[in-house]
Amino acid sequence: MRKYIIYLVASITCLFTNAQQGVPFPLGEKITFKIYYSWFALGEATMSLSDSLSLENGRHYYQTNIEAGTVGLFSWLAGINNRYTGVVSVDDFKAIRSEKHLDERDGKSDQWNTFDYNTMQTRVKRIEHEKDKGLESYTVDLTQNTYDIHGTYMYLRSQLGKKYKKGDSIMFKTYWVKKLYDFGMEYGGEERIKFNGDKVKVKKFYGLFPVSRTFPEEKAVTVYILEKDGLGIPLLIEAQMKIGKVRCELKSYEVKGQSLLTLE
Repeated sequence: MRKYIIYLVASITCLFTNAQQGVPFPLGEKITFKIYYSWFALGEATMSLSDSLSLENGRHYYQTNIEAGTVGLFSWLAGINNRYTGVVSVDDFKAIRSEKHLDERDGKSDQWNTFDYNTMQTRVKRIEHEKDKGLESYTVDLTQNTYDIHGTYMYLRSQLGKKYKKGDSIMFKTYWVKKLYDFGMEYGGEERIKFNGDKVKVKKFYGLFPVSRTFPEEKAVTVYILEKDGLGIPLLIEAQMKIGKVRCELKSYEVKGQSLLTLE
């Protein structure tokens, strides 16, 4: 169960849409999801941006933060409390640095990544605290259309607000641990879904990635996007996994501490 929750949390961080036209990423933005398996609450995940940009070598960068953890009974069963931080370019949404700190029931690990798009390599330092390996260093090749978990989040948000025909797709590569994976989104059209007792009009997107033991069928992940007051906000994410259907529901949307949308 633990590893399936990790894969799900990793997936949902990649599935977002654009915000206000001309300002795709409001500073101080925070999106919170609740994660459910059947009627049981598995955990929560939050994706947030700092209140200001940083400046390095004449370029501006977003500071991103992703946190995910189990709640209630699943905290005892799975025990996940994970955090990801990144420094992502405003110009092309590519990260120059990122960190991953995992605290799980079967162990803790830390990873530091430095992305070099001149040499087309990622320099990685990683340590698994329960294994007698010490600090491991290695490199991972990049391509021009490669994004890490943070860049994936920003890049998709910059693209999904455009107009698409049903069946249109966006494809690129994403970096995870030691490998590059093909990843993308396919537009599935508009429809109305029931959410919190109301019928709401949404845009539907499918996640495109290889069939695996975790996601045993094509288009296993579906994302429903709510448009509200010029914002495009992920309202509901459904994932057909080996363990059954898991869903992520929007809990709140905030900008600099001000709640703009609450669905509890």
